[in-house]
This record gives sequence, C-alpha cells and structure tokens, in this order.
Amino acid sequence: MRIITLLIALFVSVGLLRSQHCFSCSDAPEGTIFCDDFESGTPLKDRYFEYGDNGGMFVPLKGVGRDSGIGMRVRWQPGQVGAGGFKKSFGKTPDGYIGRHAVTPDTMYDEIYWRIDVRTQPGWQGGGADKLSRAMTLANSNWAQGMIAHIWSSGPGNAYLGMDPASGISPSGELVSTQYNDFSHLRWLGFKRGDIDLFSTSNSGKWYCVVAHAKLNTPGKKDGIFEFWINDSLQAGSYDLNWHGTWNKDPKHLKINAIFIENYWNKGSPVLQERYLDNFVISTKPISCKCGRTLNTSHISPELKLLVFPNPSYEIVHFKVPREFAVEGYRIELYDTNGVTIKEKKEIRNVHATLYLEGLSTGMYYYRIVSNTGQVRNGKLYVK
Repeated sequence: MRIITLLIALFVSVGLLRSQHCFSCSDAPEGTIFCDDFESGTPLKDRYFEYGDNGGMFVPLKGVGRDSGIGMRVRWQPGQVGAGGFKKSFGKTPDGYIGRHAVTPDTMYDEIYWRIDVRTQPGWQGGGADKLSRAMTLANSNWAQGMIAHIWSSGPGNAYLGMDPASGISPSGELVSTQYNDFSHLRWLGFKRGDIDLFSTSNSGKWYCVVAHAKLNTPGKKDGIFEFWINDSLQAGSYDLNWHGTWNKDPKHLKINAIFIENYWNKGSPVLQERYLDNFVISTKPISCKCGRTLNTSHISPELKLLVFPNPSYEIVHFKVPREFAVEGYRIELYDTNGVTIKEKKEIRNVHATLYLEGLSTGMYYYRIVSNTGQVRNGKLYVK
C-alpha cells in the first residue's frame, strides 16, 4: 500500500510539474502561424530557410529552455561577433530559396506579432549583444528590404532593448533599397528604447519574454505601427509610421514575410559566455507572456494609468500614456491656475512624450491629455 501511495504521489507531482510549463507549441495561442519551442526532433535546417549553428555553438539543448525544457544555446568566444542565427519566412516570398519551409505561402501579411524568450547566463557581461531580432519585407530575390522592424540592444551599458524601424521604400511608394542592409537607401523612422535592463549583469540568469508588433501603413497614410513589450510591459511604440508609402496598393508587391533571430555582437563578446532562447512564435494576433491561452490585447498592454515624471519637475516633464491614447493620437495641454493655456503639444502618436518647461515660474499647474477620440486624463504638475 505504501508503494502504491508513493507512486500516486509521484504521478501527481509529475503532472503538477508539467502543468507549470508556461508555454507549449502544442497549445499555441489563436492566430499563431508558426511556433517553435524547440522540443521537436525535426532538424532546424528543415524548419527555417537559413540556419547557422556557428560550428555547434548555437544549437538546441536539453535543460537550457524555459521550465528546464529544450532551448537554443548560443555561446560566444571572447571577441567573437557572429554566433549563429535562423531566418524564418512566411506568406508570399520573392523566390524559392527564401520561401523554403515558408508557412502559409499564398498569404500576404500586413500585420505580424512575434515572440522570443531570452535569458543570459549568470554573471553575464557586456550588455545586450546588439542584434536580437528583426521582421521585414524581403521585396525581391536580391533581398532588398521594403521595411525592417529591428529589435536590438541599446541604452546605458547596452543593457536595454530598443526598436529601430527603417524603410527601403520612398515616401511616395518606390522601392529604393537594392540589397540586404542597404543602409545608404534606408529611411530611419525613429529609434525608441525600453526601460527594462534585461541584459544587465544584475538581471542575468532570468528569463524575459519579448513580444513585438509591426503593422504596415494604409497606402498613402502615416498610420503604421511598431511597438514591443517585455514580460507584458509595453516598452515603446510608434503609431504614425510610413513604412511603405503607397507600395502596398499594388497587389503584386510583397508585404511582411520574414523574421530573423540573430546572435550578432558588433564589437564582440568581452568574455566566453552563453545566452539562451526559447519559444519563438509568429502570429497574426497579440501574444501574451502569461501562462495559458490569454489573447485579449489588454493582457499585453496593462498600463492603463498615466505616468507623469518627475513631479515636481524642473525644465522638462515626461509623460507615459496608455497605449490606446498613442494609437488614437492625442494632445497635451498645460494650464496655469487661472485656466490659461501656456503649453500645448498636438498630434502625438507615441507612448512617451515630453514637455519643456523653460520660462515657467515655480508653482502649481494643471495638465490635460486628450485623445483624438475624446478620452481625457488630467492632473496637477508642480514646477520647482
């Protein structure tokens, strides 16, 4: 009887451990068009149109993934720059090589979400290793890029992630990019950095879930989107981008069709060290970092409150607004105690905004933030 009781307890504990696994491609969220949790035995060369294992240094290994499952281990030697990566295509592509193993090859995608989980080894040094991920339009067989949604490291100590959107198409809708990374012909649309230092030494050894979202502009309008989250916390976003001009208007022109996961360190790693990746997902719908099949956009955009800082302020004040305000567009108004407007900033479509306070006397003022759909946030601002 005691042996049976122990066996039952063992089966229950195994079941509980399995139930604690936060993510599995076998139960991928709605909207998923590609999912790789690296638990499959299918060779990576048969899942991606390009895969570089860096001489066996970028490979799937047991025990290095989330929940101690299989994940991708990348190892840099001291001074090493490139340490492997993989390239995934989806939708319509310009040729058979780029289209190898592409999912939904007859579909055009105006909008894509993607996820990758990242962890650095304990004691990690040197910041974020620069290149992590990018979504793009590969517009022809020469790899000319119509748009690129870069996610790469930046900021103090290179410990943060930032988004750096770029376009290889002129504002009028002409493809001017001629090849991959054709920097002389790219339009850079505005870099923005997040506020979580996931690549600092103090945060090494922890898993972080990174989700990004790119949406092409309506032909001829500046309403394209690029934004990203870390652990469901919105880091940065732009909602007024002109990715493609009028390029999208021609049904023969290609749209978002590839995402690259990269391990490229511009100046090389300072020491021998490892990073781990898991749970690569591409979807047409929002992806939550929470466990389970949570799909509502509120799960990946929990910041419902307005942040105003510093307050009291001197010379400059920063606003972090709800995502919904940035998508809709909004204005910021600053009043004195007599109700007279003394500062105003209009047609903002960013999560972060600033007001410069030079020339204002010390004292109390009132701010008012109004979205283009009539939502209002207001409060007091103290100038010192």
